[in-house]
Amino acid sequence: MAETLPEGTDHVIPGAQNSSTREKLKADAADFRDKASAKAADLKGQASDKAREYADEGKARASAGLDSVAKMISDSAAQIDDKLGAAYGDYARKAGDAVADFSASLRDKDVEELLDDARDLVRRSPAIAIGAAAAAGFVIARIVKAGSEALDETAKAAEPKMPQKKAASDGTETVSAATRKASPKRKPRTTS
Repeated sequence: MAETLPEGTDHVIPGAQNSSTREKLKADAADFRDKASAKAADLKGQASDKAREYADEGKARASAGLDSVAKMISDSAAQIDDKLGAAYGDYARKAGDAVADFSASLRDKDVEELLDDARDLVRRSPAIAIGAAAAAGFVIARIVKAGSEALDETAKAAEPKMPQKKAASDGTETVSAATRKASPKRKPRTTS
């Protein structure tokens, strides 16, 4: 029996032509692909749920912060009345009310609605969206810079102070190695 071999081969691998083995491998591959797809969908769902949870938490924090700002603006309106006049105090009250209304709107809307509103704003007014993004970037940069400066100040405050000379029990003074290193070098005396 003269069997023709596939091009580029010189012999037949035992079991390679067995169709049941090939079908089993195809079924195993399909099963693996289905399991991997199901696992990926599950992980995607978990990530989506976690992102939504963080977004809701951030929305609540932002709303609370805006409420505080609105209260601060409204509380300062009386002082503005006294110092600058009633017209300016009314502006402050209107600004406080606007911030409070925005906070209530933020609190009442779902995260998906907020994202849709943001998409619509970008489509309608791309220049405003770019300006808002630039302003937000500037604010974030200032916050990060202020935070890093505060960390630097905290780190400097936490550094150990230069140790003082200590009196030894035998009456002589001892100087630590850190104090010796920090002591200024004396200039040699010159004799005339």
